[in-house]
Amino acid sequence: MRLLIDACAVINLYNCGMLAVVCDLPEIEITMSPIVVSECGLDCVAEVMELQAAGRIQFVPDEEISPDRFLDLVNQHDIGDGELESIAVCEATNSSFCTDDRAARTLASGLLGAPRVMGSLRLLKLAVEASLLKCTDAFAGYVQMRDSGGFLPPLETDFFCMGDQV
Repeated sequence: MRLLIDACAVINLYNCGMLAVVCDLPEIEITMSPIVVSECGLDCVAEVMELQAAGRIQFVPDEEISPDRFLDLVNQHDIGDGELESIAVCEATNSSFCTDDRAARTLASGLLGAPRVMGSLRLLKLAVEASLLKCTDAFAGYVQMRDSGGFLPPLETDFFCMGDQV
């Protein structure tokens, strides 16, 4: 599965030290659009660039970005440009989308279908399922995301050990 990830989710994963971990998820290609990269802070971008140089994150090729569709979305919706660019690419390429932004998630679920939309917490859960993380480490990452300013729902300490999806 190809998964476009927006700045909010990238920043949350970077803040908890789990960005590189989710890039190792089996059968998932983590991809970022150009605007998303520009929306991340310098330290986060440095890690993204290292992961891209190592082939663990891909950047969206220019030919996959429809300026017309992007502008249509910008004119119709009041959410971030990175989210809108990512959604436009997902529409054109049948990719999935990862966002922690509620408005972007709602829009993407309507345009792409809910099964193709997830948040960073789902990526942590997938990392636990793939034995890349222990569930206690995933929960510690979640706590760090919230402590760093991430707007995420309250979770029980065993959330990542259960079958629930976010």
